[in-house]
Amino acid sequence: MTTVAASQSVNIGIKKLGEYVNDAYRLNIEAHNSELECRATISVDDADNSISPTELISILSKNEITTAIDLEQIAVFCSEAAEGKNLENFLLASGSEPIHGEDGWFELIVATGKEKTDLEVDAFGRVDFKSVQSFSNVTPGQQIGNIYPPTEGTPGKTITGKPVPSKPGKPNRVIAGTGVRISDDGTQAIAEKAGRTIFENNVLSIAEELVINGNVDLSVGHISFNGFVDIKGDVLDDFNISATKGINITGAVGVCQITSDGPVTLGTMAGMGTGKITCKGSLQARYLNQVTVECRGDVNISHELRNAVIKATGSINIPKGMAIGGELIALEGIEAKILGARSGAKTSVTSGIYFPETDQLQNLQRRLKSLVDQIKTISSTLAALRKKPPCNQSKALREAIELRIGVLTQRQINLDADREEVAEELLGFAVNEHPTANPKINILDAMKEGVSVKLGETTEEINNEISGPISIIENPEMGGFSYLTYSPLKVGAESLEEVVG
Repeated sequence: MTTVAASQSVNIGIKKLGEYVNDAYRLNIEAHNSELECRATISVDDADNSISPTELISILSKNEITTAIDLEQIAVFCSEAAEGKNLENFLLASGSEPIHGEDGWFELIVATGKEKTDLEVDAFGRVDFKSVQSFSNVTPGQQIGNIYPPTEGTPGKTITGKPVPSKPGKPNRVIAGTGVRISDDGTQAIAEKAGRTIFENNVLSIAEELVINGNVDLSVGHISFNGFVDIKGDVLDDFNISATKGINITGAVGVCQITSDGPVTLGTMAGMGTGKITCKGSLQARYLNQVTVECRGDVNISHELRNAVIKATGSINIPKGMAIGGELIALEGIEAKILGARSGAKTSVTSGIYFPETDQLQNLQRRLKSLVDQIKTISSTLAALRKKPPCNQSKALREAIELRIGVLTQRQINLDADREEVAEELLGFAVNEHPTANPKINILDAMKEGVSVKLGETTEEINNEISGPISIIENPEMGGFSYLTYSPLKVGAESLEEVVG
């Protein structure tokens, strides 16, 4: 069988590398995308004598395409051709695009404020902020940022290994404004007075006072503040608030991400299932609907929780309100006037659990399951490939199958290693002792039928409405729960177990 290579020609947007014709097939090899891709088109007349991976790799090598070859694509291409399929513009090799140099940039090592409108500073250096994204306290002489030069970039490569030049980055033009100076070597920004840092239109300056009188909306943007944020109005959908010392929002919050290293106080929040509050202090609110909360302290709700997921390392308290639907998880106890409803979404409550540990454990379990599923899929594919009778296969198809088996086997080895690592981490996972753990639930008025309760090792669904005031703890001796005369959450479940025992 003779293969004839046609002369090369150039089409619009495509460089033709060669045409190879014989009795079994007609093959066209082309360079696409500025020679960053090699693509092939084949018309098969005799599947039994179709092109093999070795032949195809040889043709590509003659066109100086070697290191860019994708072996798995070669295997798939030859497999499809060996089954008599005609293929068009099939990707066989890929170069690499150039990575252009990064522009010079300014790194703030304190929290910043970025406003969309000009700031007005009075004679005393006070600023009325109506547009804030982030904010920081600084002291005189403190370094507040680094100035980095641009980089040259990294050239790319065509499918034949020819370099593709990259573009160098542009220098950053940070400007020192009020209260800021640039070091003599041009690499640092230094504060010259106490206050909070603002970065706007490449001008870095220091202001001494923050006031937000209106809503957080398009005129304000996201807020990230290294201190306490006090918002007098509402926070509209899709505007996120982050602070290190605490957040107070007088009005209503929409579908937002509220993050604080301190306490959070707000009026109401309707999260639509994606809104989230993360705080390392206590949380106080009147009403939360479809909100996820992760709180490293106590959660206090004055009116209602509806279809919310509340996780607290302290206690969850709704003494004058109700929780309907969703999930409540607390380390130090849960107290509510009403839990659940006769109809609607199911309500689940768990007390005595430190949620960061359980979340970590569940994440490891999910990762392990994903790895096991991937390994199972590859094993099934390998088994199917190895069952195909070699005697009835053409040389090209046999070679393509062997190549695919090799690629999948290596992938399976890598996944097995990841699986062993995660399994070992799971095996060594241990739950710590938490002295403040209080697996106890207080009901002041009623717990409705259908509420799922977990205390310690016991999980039960309430079959009949329970009237309060009452305290519920686990009864490890008799099984199930003990329903006791109401006592405050500060009276721990452990001391009540001793009384019951």
